[in-house]
This record gives sequence, C-alpha cells and structure tokens, in this order.
Amino acid sequence: MDIDQTLKNLTIAEKCALLVGQDQWHTYPIPRLGISSIMMADGPHGLRKEISSSHSLEAKTVVAVCYPPAVTLASAFDPEITYRVGEAIGKECRKENVHVLLGPGINIKRNPLCGRSFEYYSEDPHLTAEMAKGFVRGLKSLNVGACIKHFALNNQETARMISSSIADERTKHELYYKAFREVVKADPDMVMCSYNKVDGIFASENTELLASTLRAQFGFSKVVVSDWTAVKNRSRALMASLDLEMPGIQDSVRLLQNDLAKGNITQEMMDDSVKRLLFLIDHRQDNSPLEVDLEANHVIARQVAAQSMVLLKNVEGILPLKPSDSIAIIGAMAVNPRYQGGGSSHVNPFRVDQISDLLPEGVDWSYAPGYLLSGDGLDPKLIVEAEAMAKGKDKVVLVIGLTDEYESEGYDRPHLDLPIGHQVLLERIAIANPNLIVVLELGSPIRMPWIGKVKAVLNAYLGGEAGAGAIVDLLYGIENPSGRLAETFANSLEDIPSTRRFAKGNKEVYYQEGLYVGYRYFSSAQKPVLFPFGYGLSYTTFAYSELDCPDQATLTDSFTVSINVKNTGPFFGREVVQLYVRNPLDKLFRPRCELRHFQKIPLEPQAEKRVSFILGPEDFSIYHPDTKTFVGCSGQYEIAIQKNAEAILLSKSIEIHFPNEVDTPEAYRQALSYTIAGGLSFSDTDFSNMIHRPLDQENETRKRPYHMDDTLKDLAHTFIGRLLKRIAVQVAWKSLKRTGNDTKASAIRLVEESTARSLVLFSGGKIKMRTMEGIIHLCNWQFGKAFHSFLKGDKS
Repeated sequence: MDIDQTLKNLTIAEKCALLVGQDQWHTYPIPRLGISSIMMADGPHGLRKEISSSHSLEAKTVVAVCYPPAVTLASAFDPEITYRVGEAIGKECRKENVHVLLGPGINIKRNPLCGRSFEYYSEDPHLTAEMAKGFVRGLKSLNVGACIKHFALNNQETARMISSSIADERTKHELYYKAFREVVKADPDMVMCSYNKVDGIFASENTELLASTLRAQFGFSKVVVSDWTAVKNRSRALMASLDLEMPGIQDSVRLLQNDLAKGNITQEMMDDSVKRLLFLIDHRQDNSPLEVDLEANHVIARQVAAQSMVLLKNVEGILPLKPSDSIAIIGAMAVNPRYQGGGSSHVNPFRVDQISDLLPEGVDWSYAPGYLLSGDGLDPKLIVEAEAMAKGKDKVVLVIGLTDEYESEGYDRPHLDLPIGHQVLLERIAIANPNLIVVLELGSPIRMPWIGKVKAVLNAYLGGEAGAGAIVDLLYGIENPSGRLAETFANSLEDIPSTRRFAKGNKEVYYQEGLYVGYRYFSSAQKPVLFPFGYGLSYTTFAYSELDCPDQATLTDSFTVSINVKNTGPFFGREVVQLYVRNPLDKLFRPRCELRHFQKIPLEPQAEKRVSFILGPEDFSIYHPDTKTFVGCSGQYEIAIQKNAEAILLSKSIEIHFPNEVDTPEAYRQALSYTIAGGLSFSDTDFSNMIHRPLDQENETRKRPYHMDDTLKDLAHTFIGRLLKRIAVQVAWKSLKRTGNDTKASAIRLVEESTARSLVLFSGGKIKMRTMEGIIHLCNWQFGKAFHSFLKGDKS
C-alpha cells in the first residue's frame, strides 16, 4: 500500500470512519482503496475471539488453549517462556484471522487486593518489561501484533472508569511508566490507554500522557487505541493523539466530522492518526491462515506452567512424592481447578486437565472435595468426610485457593484471606494427618496464618488449562521447581503502605507511598514478610562464587559483573540469578535495593556456569522532572547477587561517578518522610509538595445532575437508576454463570463499577445511546429531554 497516496484518496468521511472501529472488534474497511478490516481480540493468556460481536462475557468464543496467566508466567523469571506462549498464541491468532492480540497487561502490582492482579506480571518494572518483551516478540514472530495495556496508572478496579490517579513524576517514570517505556522497544503494534484519569484528565484525552510522554519521550510511533468504551469525547482524544476508538460508534464519526468543519480539530491531527492506522492495516491485513495443533499447544501450556509454579515450603524433604506413597487428594479445586481469571481475558479452553487423571500409574489415592466452590466454601459434612480419608494415608495433598468470585476484572478483593471453608478444612486436616502438602490455586497473594501447620506449600498460581499436569510433574519430581515469586507475600494487609490509599473512593487515587511498592518498601523498611519477592525453592541446591565487579566506574558507558553458579545437589535444576543494585541513601530518597538484572540458567548436577551482566548508566539513574530525562546519581553503590529481595549471597561496593551531575528538585530533597531515617511515613505535606497541589477528597457522593459517565453505583441513588442497575445485574449474573462464577455478589460489584456509557457500548447494540441518554434525563427529572431522547433513539 502506498500510504501517502492512499491518504490523499480518502474522503473526510472515510478518514473519520477509520478512526472509529467498525464494530466491537474490527477496524473500518474501505474496499475501493484496498483497505481491509483487521480484527483485534482479547487474550493475554489465550485467544478470546468472539464468534459474534456482542462483546459480553456470555458471548460464544472460539476454542483456544488457555495458557497460564501473567501472574504465573512472571514467576518463571525467563523471557523465553513468555516468547513461547506468545508464539503459540500467535499461531492460534493466525488460524482465526486475528491480527492484533490485546495484551500483554503490564501494569505494576501496587497492592495485592487488585482484582485484576492475575493479568499483570509483577510489582517490579524491570521484570515486567523483560517478560512482556518476550511475549510481544513471540507474537511478532507469527506476524501478529501485540497491544500493551493499560497506559497508565491503572492499578485498581474500584472506580477504574472515573477516578483520577495522582503520583509524583519520579514514581510515574521510575516505576509505573518504566515497563511501557521499555516494552515499546520491542515494537508492539498498539498501546491501549486506560479508563481512569491521570492528574484529573481521562487517559484517552490526556495530551501530556499520550502525546508528550508515550510518543515524544518513549518514541512510540504506532497506534494508540482506547480501552473499550474509554473515550468520552472523540475529538479531544484525537487531539491527545489517540488513533482508534473502540468499539465503534457512529456518534463519534459525526463528532469528528463536525469538529473538523468547525476548526476544533485540524486536518493534520486527523491525517497523522489515519497514517498510523494505515501502516498497521497494511502490515497485518494480508496474513494467511495457519493450521494449528492445539494438542501440541496444550503440551506447551503444561511445560511453561511447570517452570513457573513456585515451591514455597518443603520441610523434611516431604516433596517430591514417591509413587509408593498412598495419598489423599482433598479439595474441590483438584477436580474443578481454577486455572484462569475472570473478565475480558476469559478463554474457552481446549481441554482442562485434572490432577487425578494424570497421577503416575499405580498410585494409591482417594479424593474428597472438602469444601464448596461458592460463597465461603464451608460445609461441615464435607470436612468430616475429608478428615476420615486423610487419617488413612501416608500423605495428604490439599488443593485450596481463591475461587472465581474472590478476584476478577471489575472489582477488588476486600481482604487477603482464603475462603473460610478452605481455612477451616486445612486446620482440621493438619490435625488428622501431619504430612500435609498444600497446593494453592490463586491469582494474587494471600495471608497464611496456617503456614506452620503444613510441611509443604506449592504455589501453583493459575496454571492454565494444563496446570494440573504441571502440578503432578512438580509434586512427583518429574520437573524440578524453578519458579520465583514476582511479587511480595506480606504478613498482613496493614503492612503494605499503599493500602492506606488503595480503592478508597471514586475521585482521587493518591499514590502517596511513591516508589515504595512491594519489595522496594519492605527491604527499605526492613519489615518482615511472609515470602519475599524473588523467593522460591528447588529440589536441588546451588552455590555462588567468584563475584567479579570493578571497584569504581565513570558511567559514560557500561561495565560487566560476573558470577559463578554451580548445581551442588543431586538433581537437574534451573536457577534464577538475581542482581540487585543497593542504592546510596545519603543524597536523595530511594529504595534500599532494586532488581536490575536476572538470568535463568539450567544446570545438570555438579555443573557450573559463569553468568555475566552488563550494567550501564540506566542502572544508577533517577528521573528528573524538570529535564524530563533520566539523570545519573554518583555515589557508593553495592552490587548484590541475591537469592531473593532479602537474602544477599555475594556483594561488592562500587564507586559510581557521573560527570555533570544535576541536582533534583527541592521538593524531593526535602521530603524527609520518604527517607529511611525519616521512618517512611509518607506525610501529606511531602507528597503534596512533590505533586505540586494540595490533597483533595478521595471520595464524593454524586448528586443530580447525573451524566453518561457516572457509574451505576452512583445512579442507583435514584429510583430509575436502581431499576437500571437491577436489570444490569441480572444480565451480568447470567454472563458470570457461563464463566463458572454464579454469585450475584460478583455481578453486583462488576455492574456497580460500570458507567452508563460503557453499558451502552458493551451491550452490542441492544441499548441505544439515545435511549440511555433518556434514562439519564429521567434520573435528573428532566422529563421533556427524556421524551425527545427516546424519540431519537427509536429513529436511530
């Protein structure tokens, strides 16, 4: 396609149509100029292609392999794993004529209560970026585009469509933007904006966020697409350089035409976006279909799951199991596994395995459910049955975790505990049989007050459709555990500083803890945790030696750090070598240590390997808000090879010198409450100074007049709004039942966070925009306007 000539041949109406999706999943085609429609589909951990275009959870979707979600894959600490998954999904996309996959999600895990944590990689931006780059490259190897999401500061589900995320500039760029900046280098086709506001402006219309930061600073030159229904005003979004609104709606096409005619937007703005879309379409529209062996991809799903699951405890070498062990398998999730999360990423799986079907031949085993899969799961009769079975076995494998209703896109978790029924069952089984092995199926961290009562814990996370096979492989030593936690497991919710400001309301979301997220806080505060970032056990042992690092470096270039790693145990194993930079704390507040590099290496017993890392200026720099660049900080650093974020194996001090060092702004230098010496108390005054504005309220009660961008929770303060919410809950409940979650509480939480506008667009045409506007007018007691809207709705 000659893009410049094609641009000249397009009419204004055609250009406007191109900037708005044709329907829920396709770009607008213009056959007379050879411009085809390309298709996008959900699926960070497997292809979710709707057979219809209704964009609802109850829509029928194609059969596809469900791979382990990002929360699991990140624990592999190996970009080759995400490359393999991206490559496999890419083949399935080609089979189904999908040109761009809407993933991966690379938002940072600010707090473990986030209901969508399972869909994101890590609390660390470097690990997130490296794993995401592997996924993007895997997709691209099949000529399938990736769409990284959700830009930016989209770290909670509560009020995600209306709240405003507010963080200081260092925190944005050193933590939350960093993965986006790095993954852009892997050349994804799209970046998806988030629903929320950033600094009071919706991300879809935020010129500072999209044009200045993503494009000008990060160098992203391809398509920016909205999250589905995230656009409030198409013309303002165009001004911010958002190229494609999804899903398509004719009101937006008309608005673009009218605003262009009025001079509110320019032809140059429109042409820039159209050219980016034409480039995307030209590079993807001619993909030919491929045949795919889903059985082979199922095997890949099992292999990558086995390298990602994390062994957290193994007392007295109770694992691996022996085929001669008689075992009780207890827990309904053993036969009805929770293998993926809920929401827009929900995959229609090719085949879901069960643990019992994959046990080694001849194993003496029995099964009892132990709990219910709904509500709190507590059932005294099932517990008594499980106790009796446990007493007669050599060992017990107890499969517990977070059921579907505990975490999902659309709402956040209220606490860090397992369902009560799972906890009570564990306590009783631990008394009945001390040889207790716990297998966890969950998408985010939990508390473990029971950890001292069990001998082993295998964190299987969400294992994908073949996860049961991976669990069996690890339990029986067919595979050696090599996963490492990509997030911190805290002892309590109160220990996590972001909890103070997490999901508190519908207005301002203050990232007041700043850079101190996850291990960056716990290592700095020296506060004990249940399991630290980077933690994981193996059936073999490794020894480190001969750390080679220079004594000093002037960073106009780079230098190399090397280490010897030896497998000193009896089994083949994979070790994750983790390099942290421990920062000087005398000039400016910074976390005590930060992961800068990692490498996963396979080693046979007694084998040894030299591992090298190249460190450069970026490993010793901070973001300067005035220059909008990363600048070096001279000082005495420590290069530490660590087993995890807490355990130092070998370290060496190094004097780093940056020529022409620049002072950071005074607000950061004076923020004593953000220093370790100052107690990491994160005062309102210091935070206010860093964001250059006073703190406002976090929550507000919406009152008349209501608008299309108000949530159903707010509209429910009116009689008409309550009726609307009741109907929407019934529809959502039906949808959730199809995905395995049959509780009305989940449906209510999902619906409450939706706006009136998003309800229209997600309805797949069942609700007209004018009709919803009429309902809003009724909520506002504007009966004449409501009448006119209903008349227009009937005509549209």
